[in-house]
Amino acid sequence: MEGLFRVEHGQLRCAIGLRYIISKAYGVPIQQVVSPEWTLLANTVIDAKAGGPVADDQVLLMLQTLLEDRFKLKVHRETKVTSVAALIAAGKNAPHLKESESERRRFVFDSAKLQEIFTGYTMKEFAEYLAQFYNGTIDRTALPGRYDIVLDYRNLIGPTDEVTPNVRRNLRPEALQGIGLKLAVIKAPLEFVVVDQLE
Repeated sequence: MEGLFRVEHGQLRCAIGLRYIISKAYGVPIQQVVSPEWTLLANTVIDAKAGGPVADDQVLLMLQTLLEDRFKLKVHRETKVTSVAALIAAGKNAPHLKESESERRRFVFDSAKLQEIFTGYTMKEFAEYLAQFYNGTIDRTALPGRYDIVLDYRNLIGPTDEVTPNVRRNLRPEALQGIGLKLAVIKAPLEFVVVDQLE
């Protein structure tokens, strides 16, 4: 997802598609927001700050209010049983993860080492990241805590191949198996946020 969405110290800054902003405000992956197609491409800039110190989750609640006031947004939630990708352990002794010392998430792609590095992610947050690419991925690992996760692509591509985002998407299931995780298709109830009104 190209663009900016950052919540820090009671301040929200974003410049990204409106559907993505709605997904963050209401706490569901973007694939679980049902909205007009134009909201996916409508780049929206918001720079807002709370009157005092507030937790990040409180800022997201305030974002809901902002969307309702500025865009006349009205939504409802509904649950559907659908096919989804589940993040699960790949074997009896899996997965191989390092517990994180960080309380704040960070993601980088190290192009020199050909590694995707996720710092301070819970399994739920990691599944939400994967949900952008693999059919609404949900966490079924039952692993608590925060982890530093490294997906290594060095042995999965040729020395002259270009590592584009699309190549990483295709190879990521193999990289996941390298750390003892895998994606499996299951039927599960998912909560969708449905946009009823938006101006």
